[in-house]
Amino acid sequence: MPLFNVLIHRNLFIYVVYLHVTHFPGRVHVTIWIMFSQKFISLPNVGSDASLEQANLFTSSSLTTPTSSTTGKPIITRSTSSITPPTTKTTSTESPTTTTPVISTTISPQPYPQPSVGTWNTSCIMLQMAAQLNFTYEAKGGNFTNGLYNIPNNASVEDSECKSQTTQFIHLIWGPETSKQSILMYFDKSNDTTVLSSIQIHLTLLSEDFPDAMENQTVQLIHKSDGEFKTPEKMSYHCTRVQKMNMTETLDAKQLIGWISVSHVQVEAFRMANGTGFSVAHDCDSSETSDVVPIAVGIALAALILVVLISYLCARRRSTSRGYMSF
Repeated sequence: MPLFNVLIHRNLFIYVVYLHVTHFPGRVHVTIWIMFSQKFISLPNVGSDASLEQANLFTSSSLTTPTSSTTGKPIITRSTSSITPPTTKTTSTESPTTTTPVISTTISPQPYPQPSVGTWNTSCIMLQMAAQLNFTYEAKGGNFTNGLYNIPNNASVEDSECKSQTTQFIHLIWGPETSKQSILMYFDKSNDTTVLSSIQIHLTLLSEDFPDAMENQTVQLIHKSDGEFKTPEKMSYHCTRVQKMNMTETLDAKQLIGWISVSHVQVEAFRMANGTGFSVAHDCDSSETSDVVPIAVGIALAALILVVLISYLCARRRSTSRGYMSF
């Protein structure tokens, strides 16, 4: 009976291996078949548990379903298949680094604004102009620097002198109550001609206008006229272009510390108290030749023509008289 079981198990093993090789042909399978066949035949007790373990080891690589026998213990086959996941090789490409150039912008300093035109009126002086100061002042570091300042067009008339018939002035003020700024303009009249006499400016350097200036600094600017704004009596002086007048610290000083630039000027001093508006304008760019000269030339030409005409009539009368006497 044991021999019969051995024969049955061996034949069954050979049949299983045969099926395996048939479905999966190859030299490797044939070699395994021969090797395990010889080993199985050489075992002393084919029906033992060790034989079954050897058979299980052989059939562990098989993909067939378990096969049961009608006699003896069923042969248990273990299918152990390890699936190796595919290896994905990831290649990372670094994006090129783009360097953005840094653009440096240099803000150019803004030009100082142009002065605005203001109009002021008293009983004897009427003034219209735009004025800008350019002067030297002391900075906080002890150095001297130039500054610009526009006379505001909303300055108010503080005072004026209208009683004198030789010298008159107009006084304009502006700024806070604690530090009033001012400008005085004097006019003289002589030989039926009006002329600017002097300009005096009192300026306190406020921190909002001059942040780098020494604290509590006051600038005094004076201009002694050289005959500016000269105009005939009962006429107004008019000049649109910019006129620059030098400024010193005192009337007798020689060292210049700045200048005042005026434009769109029209001024009339020694005007009638009941006058309205400016009188006839005398433009700064007009000819300085007096109107008396062309009038005198015209009169002379007219007299010459009259003399020639009278001479012609006299000569003709004489020639006519001689003709009558010949008869």
